[in-house]
Amino acid sequence: MSLVRLHALALLAAFALAGCSSPQRPQLKVLGVEQSEHAYHGRQIKLFVEVVNYARRPMRLQRLQYVFSPSGSRGEVALSRTVDAGSAVVVEVPIMVDPDLIGADHELRGELITEQDQIIHAYPVTVDTSGEAE
Repeated sequence: MSLVRLHALALLAAFALAGCSSPQRPQLKVLGVEQSEHAYHGRQIKLFVEVVNYARRPMRLQRLQYVFSPSGSRGEVALSRTVDAGSAVVVEVPIMVDPDLIGADHELRGELITEQDQIIHAYPVTVDTSGEAE
């Protein structure tokens, strides 16, 4: 085998292995919404969000940074949970909402920051309060 072919074969194998080792994106889905009165700022809602890890290795959730529409509320929730391979956990995301916006369609956009195999990953997420992430 020529040196050029051997080099090309080595590059092809390296690209194939790199593709196999790329992390699988976690899936997020809103399971429920709880509303409560808050003494100073109107209402607080809690989103109960399921995070599914489809990867073959455990994933450590670190934080969720988000913007909640239509109110434009921004926030960050610290998450210190490990999601085993092929498993799911439910996390709570507390959000302050203007009382006039209760009952409107809501969307949470942001980034889920995780750690897997000592590598930090930031996954973009978009979650409708009535369904799955994009």
